[in-house]
Formats: sequence, structure tokens, C-alpha cells
Amino acid sequence: MNGENEPKRTVKMFDILPPPEEKEEAEAKEEVSEKAEKAEELVLPEYAEIEEKKVPLETKEEPIFPEGLFIPETPKRKKKFFIIAGIILLVLIGLVSYFTFSKAEVVIKPKTETMQFKTDLSLDKNIAFIDLESNKIPAQFFQVEKEGQKDFPATQERDVQEKAKGIIIIYNQYSSAPQTLVKGTRFISEKEKLFRTTETIVIPGAQIEEGKIIPSSINVSVEAAEPGKDYNIGLSSFTIPGFKGTPKYTGFTGKSDQPMSGGVIGKVKVVTANDIRAAKDILAAELKKSAKNDLEKRIPSDLNILKDTSIEDVVESSSSVEADQPAEKFTIKIKVVAKVLGFSESDAISLINSNLKEKVSGNKTVIPDTVKINYTVIDVNLEKGTAKLSCDVSEDLAWKVDTDQIRKELAGKNELEVRQYLVSHSEIESAKVIFWPFWVKKIPSKENKIKVTID
Repeated sequence: MNGENEPKRTVKMFDILPPPEEKEEAEAKEEVSEKAEKAEELVLPEYAEIEEKKVPLETKEEPIFPEGLFIPETPKRKKKFFIIAGIILLVLIGLVSYFTFSKAEVVIKPKTETMQFKTDLSLDKNIAFIDLESNKIPAQFFQVEKEGQKDFPATQERDVQEKAKGIIIIYNQYSSAPQTLVKGTRFISEKEKLFRTTETIVIPGAQIEEGKIIPSSINVSVEAAEPGKDYNIGLSSFTIPGFKGTPKYTGFTGKSDQPMSGGVIGKVKVVTANDIRAAKDILAAELKKSAKNDLEKRIPSDLNILKDTSIEDVVESSSSVEADQPAEKFTIKIKVVAKVLGFSESDAISLINSNLKEKVSGNKTVIPDTVKINYTVIDVNLEKGTAKLSCDVSEDLAWKVDTDQIRKELAGKNELEVRQYLVSHSEIESAKVIFWPFWVKKIPSKENKIKVTID
């Protein structure tokens, strides 16, 4: 269907104003009438039927209230009231906070200086408490012993002709009189091998008890008459051929309880003095380290140990083979002792600070935990458990600040007065004043609301 020939419906819209006062009623009606005549015509939407469906026609949005119409506003009188009331409320809150919760904190950093001086002190394991008169502090002594042995190979080869050597035990079952045997006295083994004594000895006399002779004995070193391995014999009995044909031949006899050894001719391994020395150094280092580790485990962690008050010493050492003797290997035995003298540094600090009081003026005080001490050992005796130390001391001092007096004198002062007051005190290096609430710029009058702390 074509909607161009159909008539259009128009509707005129007028503004509706609230009823005016009686005096202004006529003018208001006249004004509304004039504006209503000027209002545009609004075309209401029509629907065209297309295939039994309603399609909205295009429309133009118009303002509900035409331009120039009066819109009522909120009275300014109410806004002003709320603003004034808010300001009064904030002032009241501020006053309540000031008188109820206001407080101030003054953080003072006093002037400081570093004092350096020297002093001596002694360590003594025989005392239990600090001795101010003798300038001594208690010491603790610790000791650990370690023994060990180890085999080492000989390092050199030589062409040698060495005689076998060993020990013979000589018995005197002849008489109660002693018998002297000069160096080189001959002894014959069961296998007719000749050995000679290497030193002069005196065989003690036998004991006579109830008419019976109890033989006496003595050990003597011997060596073979000739070089060679044929003299490396096992255990054997010995006689003295020089007594043959006399009663002493059977009255003085010998016996070995260890084989004779060392007899050789030709190129053989030889234990040198350097071999023995190096082997001792190696084993001693191992045992010292072990002893030191064991010692450290016994020392409490709060003790101070100085390098010069600890020691690891070799107290015994031996070699199974003498230097320049033939042997494929040799055995070194060593015994070491580790000793240490320890002390508590808190004792040293207490003693030093006690002595320091005489050197510090009355308006200064020691700042805790600032002391630094460099120790030098002058003398040490680990056997007695004593030592003397020289101490280079560095410690910080602070000027004394009377916090009670400052709290009392700051009460009620404003920010400028507080600044002038703090600057006037020479013992104060710097200070920080914290007001609360943040808008407060004056110290409370009550001292219990003022906090003074030392930084």
C-alpha cells in the first residue's frame, strides 16, 4: 500500500508549568500560550502494513521540554548550611584529636667519638673469675694426643757389603761377682757363625738364694764378623770362645730372641737419612691435622683461640731401620700432642671496660657492642696454662643525654622553640621530632604524651 495519500496526524505538545501566584497568574498563562504556539508539530509514528507485518516509520526525536522553558533549582541556602556544618564538624574532630590523642616523639642522636688506647691483660687457667687487681681473666686449657705408624719404601740402591746385626742376651750363672766384657768380645752361634760385641759391658753378678744361683742377664749389641746374608741367622744360643777350657765357658752363655739381620753383599735398597726425615714429616703432618681437628671439636664455640696460643708438637718418633741400612721398606712411629689455650672475649671486654672507666670523663659513656680488640701474644706457657697479651683497643663513646630533663623542658613548646632548644644542647648531634596527628605543630603540655628516645 502507498501511504503518501493518507492524512497525517499531528499532535501539539505544551509545557506544563506549576500554578503561579495570583498576581502573576495572568502573565504566566499568556507566556505559556505564546510558547505553545511556537512549538513544533510532532508526527506520531505510523505503521504500514506490508505482508501482514507492521514496520515502524522513521521518526525524529524532539526534546520533551522545548528550549527556553524554566527548570526549578535546589535553593543555595541549603548548600551553604551543609558546607558550614561540615567545617564545624571537622574543627570539632581536630580539637578532640588534639586534646585526646596528640603526642610527640623526640629521637635524639648524641655526639660520639672513637677512643683508641693500649692495654695488657693475662690469661690464666688456674683462676675462675676476672681478677681486676692482677689484670687477669680465666683461661681454658685443652690437649689431645695422637699416635700412629706407617710403612715407607726405601728410595735408593747401593752396592754394599753390610754385616748382619742383632741383640744377644748374656746370662751370668757363674758367680755373684760381676763380669766385664770388652768391646769386640766374640760369640759363636750354634751354626758356628761368629759375632762380636759393639760395646764394652759389665754383666751383673748372679743372685744366691738358699744356696742356689739365680742367673743375672744383660742385653748387648753384636754384629757379624763378615758381611753377607749368610749371617742373617734365626734365633740361636751363643757361647764365648774366650772362656773355653775354663768354668766360665759354661757359666756365661748367650741367647737371641730376635733374628740377626742386615747382612748383604751387592746392590740393594738402602734407607737414607732423607727417607727417614721425609717419612717423619709426612706422618707428623697427618697426625697433627687429626689432633687439631679433634681439639677443635672439644673447644666451645664462644671461646677465643689465638694462633700463638696453640701448638701441635711431635713428642716421640722412631724408625724401624737406621739411616744407610739396607731394607726394602721401613716403619715410622710418631706421637704428637696438640695443645691450646682459649678465653672468653666477653671477659676481656669486661676487664678492658672496667679499666676504661678511669679514662672516660663523667659526661660520656661507652656505646655497647662497639669495642674492637686486636690481640698480640707477648708470652705463652702452655704447660702452666698462662699467656700475656697486648691489646690495641678501639671503642666508641657517646655524650650522656638527660631524657627526663629534656621531656620536662620541651613540654608545651612549638616547633620553632623545640628547634632552638635542641640546638642549644652541645651533647646532641642531631634530633628528629615527630608530631601526631600530622597537623599538630606543638609539643603536648603533658609529659606522659612526650616520648624521648636515644638513637
